[in-house]
Amino acid sequence: MGDEVRATDRPVRHRREEALPLSYAQQGMWFLERLAGTTLYADPMTFRLVGELDTTALHDSIEELVRRHEALRTRFPVVDGQPVQQVTQDATVPLPLTDLTALAPTEREAEAARFLDADLRQPFDLVHGPVIRAALIRLAPREHIIRITTHHLVSDAWSWWSVLFRELERLYTARLHGLPSPLPPVTTHYADFVRWQREWLEGPVYPGQLAYWRQTLAGVTPLPELTLARPTAGRAQEPPVTRWLTFPQPLYDRLREISRREHVTLYMLLLTAFKQVLRRYVPGDDILVATRGGFRSRAEFERAVGFFVNVLPLRTRVPQATDFRRLLHDVRRTMLGVYAHRDVPYERLMAELGLKRRGFRSVTNVCVSFQSTPEVPPALEGLDVTLINHPDPFSGYDIDLGFYEEDGALRALLTHRRAQYDDAAAARLLDDLHGALLAATHELDGPRARSPFPEKQKFPEKQTKEDV
Repeated sequence: MGDEVRATDRPVRHRREEALPLSYAQQGMWFLERLAGTTLYADPMTFRLVGELDTTALHDSIEELVRRHEALRTRFPVVDGQPVQQVTQDATVPLPLTDLTALAPTEREAEAARFLDADLRQPFDLVHGPVIRAALIRLAPREHIIRITTHHLVSDAWSWWSVLFRELERLYTARLHGLPSPLPPVTTHYADFVRWQREWLEGPVYPGQLAYWRQTLAGVTPLPELTLARPTAGRAQEPPVTRWLTFPQPLYDRLREISRREHVTLYMLLLTAFKQVLRRYVPGDDILVATRGGFRSRAEFERAVGFFVNVLPLRTRVPQATDFRRLLHDVRRTMLGVYAHRDVPYERLMAELGLKRRGFRSVTNVCVSFQSTPEVPPALEGLDVTLINHPDPFSGYDIDLGFYEEDGALRALLTHRRAQYDDAAAARLLDDLHGALLAATHELDGPRARSPFPEKQKFPEKQTKEDV
């Protein structure tokens, strides 16, 4: 089972004992959970492991991740009525094993699914911590399921897929061979970002960025309720549900080709089509949606773990009958402007513009995102590792549409609140989106298939889909 010298025997480097403020994004999430009275923003990652698993090496590797990254050792006590974050020295992460090998093979998967569902609903104690937990399920001697869950206050997609899982690969290999950690020390932590954000908001750039948003969102109102199927009695209080759509490969290939030719990102093309769909079900042409962007525009935050997600309002005029190409380039201009001013925290922006609303209701009630962070499972030596998908636990939006490019395919995940729209409404939106994209390809492949923009154009990278 590997060397008995555990990584946790080495001393923990601890830099901060003082109480630190939350970032603006953390504040918004914390207050929503406080209002709900339960954990809404769990962030689970689940993988099936087939092969010879060294549980000691895996356990030690997880605890080494926690020791390396202060965000994973953070708790959120309340001081003078306000939440603060404090980094602790404790890097202990229990890895309880649930052994299902005594069950009949047909029963193991069902029992594992019940276990994972119950684990997903287990609340976090933010005041005392920890903000990370792990669990291991044994289905057979050479088949396991690992679930690692953090609270979203301390993680995002980039943290998982580009930082933690890449480090886990190297740590697990080192432990298998009895070697020390091969990773260099972490030099930048989430607290450094919080400090930078506070200083930036007091600096000379912020007033100009705020002025942009004040002009862009002048007179804005929430998107009206869509004229779609309403919830039926008895189902309105059910939790949000999800629905997947995989686009046909020929359509996906054509969309990528058109995006290159029009000098837009694939996301701009997809968002334009969805805005067209939304326009069919509202009385006016002022279409406001949210998208998720990242705060990792500075190089020093590339390898930091934490919640670096910002919400960005996207406002576009969508006439009832409009040329798709013209609308596409309107969306393009809008998105370029928004991403150039993406460092203003959404929560601060809403307060500054007087758009802050009580409870879960926001001026943006529909969210559209594009997951461009590659979801590559950790490559653990001697194991075949595959991702087990699960529904997002919570979304604060009536409609939350995420696009994913995975394994050479394009998929859409629609999460909807049954208190607002029923399953027929969700299916209708996805069907309409598919049809709108087909129509767009026919229009853009026509004789005027030529972009008015120059060949070289840089677009923002690392757009991440996160539950906000």
